Amino acid sequence: MPKKVREKNCFYFVTLQRLILASVLIGMPKSGAAIEIQSITDAEMALIPRYCAYAQSFPKYNTPEGRQWEARLGEKSFSSIHHYCWGLVNLQRAMRSSTSRGRRLALLSTITGDFEYSIRGSAKDFVLLPEMLTRNGEVYLLRSLPSDANKSFSQARALKADYWPAYSRWVEFLMYSGKTTEAKILVKAGLKHSPNSKVLREQDRLLSGNSSKTAGPIEERPSAGTAEDATTPQSAQ
Repeated sequence: MPKKVREKNCFYFVTLQRLILASVLIGMPKSGAAIEIQSITDAEMALIPRYCAYAQSFPKYNTPEGRQWEARLGEKSFSSIHHYCWGLVNLQRAMRSSTSRGRRLALLSTITGDFEYSIRGSAKDFVLLPEMLTRNGEVYLLRSLPSDANKSFSQARALKADYWPAYSRWVEFLMYSGKTTEAKILVKAGLKHSPNSKVLREQDRLLSGNSSKTAGPIEERPSAGTAEDATTPQSAQ
C-alpha cells in the first residue's frame, strides 16, 4: 500500500476513534465533579461518617485502617464510596443559610450525580445502600422532584423493609402534600416492620389525630441502615 494511502487511512482511523470517544462521553451520565479535599473543614468532616476519611481522595486513603474499611465494606462498594462522602459534604454546604438559591440548586444537582455514582457502584447487598438511596430521595425532594424521590425511597424499602427513614421521609412529604390516606397506609407498613421507630410512631399519632403519647420502647436513630457503627473496624473506634 502506498505511503500516502496508509497515512490517509491512519488519519481517518484516528479521527473516527475520536468521534466515537466523543459520542460516548456526551452520552455518559454526568456524576458530580471532584470536590477539593483541601477545602473540607474539620467541622464538615466531623459531620460525615468516619469511613469517609479512609475513602479514595481523602487523607487516610490506602492506610492500614483504610484497608480495614475496604475489607469490611467490600472492595466493590468501597471503591466508589468517596462520591457519597463528597455528596454529604456538599449537602452541608447547600443547606447553609448563607448559600444563594442558585448555588444551592447547583450543589444539589451535583450531589445527586455523586450519590447515584456510589449507588451504581455498590454491590446489591451493600449494607449502606438503603441509607444512600434514602439520602438520594431526600435530595430529590429538595430539588422538587417527588417522583424520583418516591422511586429512591421505594428502592431503599425494598432492600431493607425495616429501615424506617425510607418510610418516614416519604410519609412526611405525603402529609405536607395533603395525601393523608397514602401517608397512613405507608406509616402503618413502616410500623409493621419497625414498630419501635419513634418517628413513625409520632407520624402515626399525628395522622390518627391522637394527641396522647404512645407508650413503649422508642428508637432514637436508624439501627442498621447507616451501618456505620456496625461496620467500624476495631482500630477506628
